[in-house]
Amino acid sequence: MKKTSKKFSEISKSTIDRYSKRLDVYGNDIKTLGWGNESQQSYRFRHTLDAADFTQKSILDIGCGFGDYYKFLKSAKIAVSAYTGWDINQKLIDEIHLEERKNKTFEVVDLAKDVSKYRSQFDIAVMIGLLNVNLGDEDLNYEYSERLITNAFSAVKEVLIVDFLSIHVTDTYPKEDFVFYHDFSRMFEFALTLSNNVVLKHNYDPIPQKEFMLYIYK
Repeated sequence: MKKTSKKFSEISKSTIDRYSKRLDVYGNDIKTLGWGNESQQSYRFRHTLDAADFTQKSILDIGCGFGDYYKFLKSAKIAVSAYTGWDINQKLIDEIHLEERKNKTFEVVDLAKDVSKYRSQFDIAVMIGLLNVNLGDEDLNYEYSERLITNAFSAVKEVLIVDFLSIHVTDTYPKEDFVFYHDFSRMFEFALTLSNNVVLKHNYDPIPQKEFMLYIYK
């Protein structure tokens, strides 16, 4: 357990460093967050809305970056009761610029660590783009993904929405060594250990790689 915790701590440090370096290069820009462009980001976000009715719900945005998911909800005219953004990197949170901060909270949270104090605190949680980095060890990648999903799921009352790059890659986009492609069947089976109510969404267009989402319900 101590060895695993040390590995997770190293991943957290590497993640903070990666985004800090991108911020130094790109500034408050979508490229800092690793998104291709705003259109691709918005397309992913739109598919989260199939999971539930977000109206007047408390939302947890895990890996909130610059708060773009809240901006998306606002542009979609979805009025939530409260929005909380978690990110591992304080520098990204410091760059968040919203016109109105009422009912919005931003915290530095390392999801690989104990988050039991947040148990069942939020109606809906979204975790988009967090699990795509290749850690160089397949077992470690799955162990890390399962830890983060388990902790995130403990914080919700209704549903956790999480996305992945799929092992079913497209012919039009080459496989990349620095990203990790999850086996959708394996992640579906894992999700079923957390809940009997799971939806696997593997039917949306590549952006530009094939992706899938899990909706894990309480």
